[in-house]
Formats: sequence, structure tokens, C-alpha cells
Amino acid sequence: MDNLQYWVIGWTLVLCAVSFFFVMVPVYAFRFVGAGKMPPLVRGNVSARGLSLLDALGVGFFFGMYAAMWLGMELADPAKAEGLKVTPLLLVGQLMFQGFQIFLVILILFWRVRVVEFQVGLVEFFGLRWRQWWLAPILGVGAVILILAIVAGLNLAGYDQWMAGLQNVEEVEDLQQDVVKMIRENTDPLTFALLALVACVGAPLSEEVVFRGYIYPVVKRFSNIPVAIVFTGLLFGAVHGNLAALLPLCILGMMLAAVYEWTGSLWAPIAVHGLFNSFQVFLMKMMEWHPEWFEELEKMEKAKEAAWIVLRL
Repeated sequence: MDNLQYWVIGWTLVLCAVSFFFVMVPVYAFRFVGAGKMPPLVRGNVSARGLSLLDALGVGFFFGMYAAMWLGMELADPAKAEGLKVTPLLLVGQLMFQGFQIFLVILILFWRVRVVEFQVGLVEFFGLRWRQWWLAPILGVGAVILILAIVAGLNLAGYDQWMAGLQNVEEVEDLQQDVVKMIRENTDPLTFALLALVACVGAPLSEEVVFRGYIYPVVKRFSNIPVAIVFTGLLFGAVHGNLAALLPLCILGMMLAAVYEWTGSLWAPIAVHGLFNSFQVFLMKMMEWHPEWFEELEKMEKAKEAAWIVLRL
């Protein structure tokens, strides 16, 4: 266990839990729940229709699930973890788990509308009837360029070296998330295809449905738009369990929430997330298949480090 990573991620999760369960929810209940009290009108383009105090339990379930997964990985025997092989069966299980998370959100929202109206209600809640769908690739490319510029700028300012020093690692590559290492080091075509499917399709769909589709409007219901954007970004970064990626992923999470709020459609953050992950997978494989293309980059130490922080996300 990396003590620094363990404590920073742990306290970030504690901060999220305290702010939501012991500040937002109680204040909302005190001000707006009871005889003669009316909840405030939720502003913005993202719907919070039908959400109530019961949804604090829904958020609590997902929060507990992610926290337990993170704690389990931190407390696991490093020797056993290193010996665990990535197999197609394991990746199919991951895809099933991602689908299970989407199912849970649907199940939580199911009771809010009559069964005969469920499909329409869910489509409207997530803003899936998006007439400006053609904006999705434009927003995706623009957001990817922006987040890459931000993280590269952080590294050029010494962020990656600072993280490496804090965690006592010699190589920048050692700061990467496990899934990034798996993609870089995998040589089996089937396993790589499933890894790419998990990263480029499964993760964007499941994480956007959970974090932006459900947690964001619930937090927005109990607070306001800026607080909900910051909260979901912070939680999104923390649950990935990587200290070096915490700040960049928080920024990405906030950007995804802002895109969702601006467009009012979950298709937009899904597109941004999917394009972002797809770009990383593509860049990693290009560096593996055509290392000669990056020879000049390797001669530029700062630029090389900037590239690695992008790949680490």
C-alpha cells in the first residue's frame, strides 16, 4: 500500500461523504422538508425531477460500493495483485459489472414513473432526445484538446515530477493507472480488443450514467449547480484510486458535468468521455507499434513527461 496515496484518496472520499451526508442533505431536509415547505425549483438544463431525500440512499449505495472497491485494492496483497493476469473472462466480467451499474441506476429511477411511461420518462430524464446531437463530436474533440492541454501544462510546470517525488518512484510511467499499464503491455489481440471495449465503451457509458446521469442531479437537487459540478468531479477523480491522476481526473469530471449541464443531454459527456479514452488507447498503441515516430519527442524530456501524464489518466 502506498501510504500517501492511501491517505490522500481516503481523505478525499471522506470529504465527499461528509459534505454530502452531513451538510447538503441535512440542510436541505431542514429548509425544505416538512409541512408547508416547498423544495426550490432546480435551475439549469439537467433535470432533477422526482429526486428526493430517498436518493441520498442511492448515492450512498454507489459511494459505499466505490469506496469498498478502492479499500479492497489498497489492502490487497501486492504480490497476489501483481500475479493476477488479465484474461478475456476477467474483462467480460468487467463489462458485465459496468452494465450492472447502469441497471442499478435504471432500477433506482424506475419507481418514479408509471411502468407504461418508463421508457419515455427515462429518455426525458437523461435528455436523450437531443436535437443538437451533431454537437457531440465537436464538443468531444474540443474537450479532449482542452483537457490534454491542461494536463500537459500541469506536467510542464513540474506536476509529474512532484508526484513521482512524493510517491518515491523513479519513472513517470510507474504513476500510471493499472488499466493504462494493461493496455500498454498487452499483446494478445482478443484481450486488447476487450480492454479497448471496457475503456472506450463500457467505462464512458457506465461512469456517465452513474456520475453525471444520477449522482450529479441528486447533488444538484440538494445544493446548486457549481457545488454539484465540483462535488462530482472530486468524487469521480477519487474513485479511480490513483494519486497522480487525482487532480487531472477531477478536472475532467468537472468538465464532463459542465458539458452535461450546458447541453442537458447525457449523450454529450458520454461522447467526450468516449473520445478521450479512445484517444489514449490509440496513442498508446501508436507508441508501441511505431516508436520511431516518437524519437524526437523522447529527446525532449519535458515533452516526453507531458505525454506520459496524458497516457496515465
